[in-house]
Amino acid sequence: MTGKRSSTHIPLLKSDCYRSVYFKHPPLQAPLVNPVASLQHFEIHNRCIWKNTATAHRLDFYMVFLVTAGEGTHRMGLHEHDLRKNMLCFVGPNVISSWDWTGDDHRGYFCSFSDDFFNTGRNDKQFLSRLPFFQIDGHAVLDLSDEQAGQYASLFQLMEREYARRGTHNDEVLRSCLHALVHKAHSEYPSKISTQALHDRSGSRLLQAFTELYSRDFEPIQHGKMIHSRKVSEYADALGVSQNHLNDTVRALTGHSAGQLVRIRLVKQATMCLMHSNKTVSEIAYLLGYEDPSYFARFYKSQTGKAPSEVVKSA
Repeated sequence: MTGKRSSTHIPLLKSDCYRSVYFKHPPLQAPLVNPVASLQHFEIHNRCIWKNTATAHRLDFYMVFLVTAGEGTHRMGLHEHDLRKNMLCFVGPNVISSWDWTGDDHRGYFCSFSDDFFNTGRNDKQFLSRLPFFQIDGHAVLDLSDEQAGQYASLFQLMEREYARRGTHNDEVLRSCLHALVHKAHSEYPSKISTQALHDRSGSRLLQAFTELYSRDFEPIQHGKMIHSRKVSEYADALGVSQNHLNDTVRALTGHSAGQLVRIRLVKQATMCLMHSNKTVSEIAYLLGYEDPSYFARFYKSQTGKAPSEVVKSA
């Protein structure tokens, strides 16, 4: 990975195309994924299907993997890790990742999932984005004891079995297991590493503050109230930086401008409302700050390729 290279030149792999970079051969099961706007992605497999090398890339979803055999070097965000047995690793969205593994005997488990899958039914939608091991400058590896590794392996194995069954209620079981895994890792994350991660990089602190700021602007819609999203210049003023500095920092760390991140969040929020709300498209448009439903419809289709009415019908 070339550290001086701009992250805008590093490909962003989505849930429907990352397998060509990661897998030696396609898995037996297709991923669980909602066909509308790539929501509700979840996938779990054994790591033996991973390729030995992968060049620098970014993901638009979350990934957790456990190493049970094999050794290699994995670069995640600002850190390079020598991985081996009993290491639990985390890759967050937009974190630059690449690896080189020695030999062919690298085993373990991995699951990939969207924030929409994880957050279904949760009140705190920002939990994942605040976790220290998913931060761009965070320490993304937990070195486990044999006993701890066995406990995490049991969770992965349970998810693997539920994933293979594909019954009506399996997604809830998968989500519960995933919640247990992530919360357990958070409880075992060393506090000294967490504190260091929060203070290492001023750019990452600015990105985190910006993310929390615009995320709070979306909270009223959870209570049926209209959101009031701000201009990028207003976010910059609230954060005490210039608009150019905010955009440059956010783009360097995520590959997106500040305005693009807000629009991505807006589209995700709109899709969730269209799929799960009983409100009309016009009512949803109003809640999202659009007085003209036709303008909202044009914006939504330009971002997703689907009209809002299509999403409602397919829900």
